[in-house]
Amino acid sequence: HPSLQGLRRFLLGTRDAHGLYQQFGFQPLPNLAPWMQIHKPNVYKETMKID
Repeated sequence: HPSLQGLRRFLLGTRDAHGLYQQFGFQPLPNLAPWMQIHKPNVYKETMKID
């Protein structure tokens, strides 16, 4: 969704669908097995360049 593109981190928890969410860019969090994330550490800098 366009209004979510400026977020630096998306988190989700899943018991058994890690493979599914990895297809969409989510990566497992180390030592936190049910949690996955999409992390874009420079998204604020990229957004500033666009504006």
